Amino acid sequence: MADFGGSELDAFRAEAREWLEANYPQSLREDPEAGTRMMAGGVKPTGDHLVWKQRMADKGWGCPTWPKQYGAGGLSGAQARVLGQEMDRIGAYNPMVGMGLSMFGPTLL
Repeated sequence: MADFGGSELDAFRAEAREWLEANYPQSLREDPEAGTRMMAGGVKPTGDHLVWKQRMADKGWGCPTWPKQYGAGGLSGAQARVLGQEMDRIGAYNPMVGMGLSMFGPTLL
């Protein structure tokens, strides 16, 4: 997917913002350290952490730039940066972590 610029990227920003506002659980917004504790603790997600993980997986945004054919987002680099900015804006974290996503997957791709 090509990098988008200008109004197309602005449209994606609006889409990402709207989706995040609708899908990032309020309980996680109210606890800005929740994501850090979840990621550092290596514990299995439960409650709203699990809800958030499932929503990100369903959207494919856990691995935003990986191809859609692998269940990922298929976003351009510019779109992924915008997504990261919008996640930062509301204090959201990417719940998808691990060796598969950080090392094995990129090597295979």
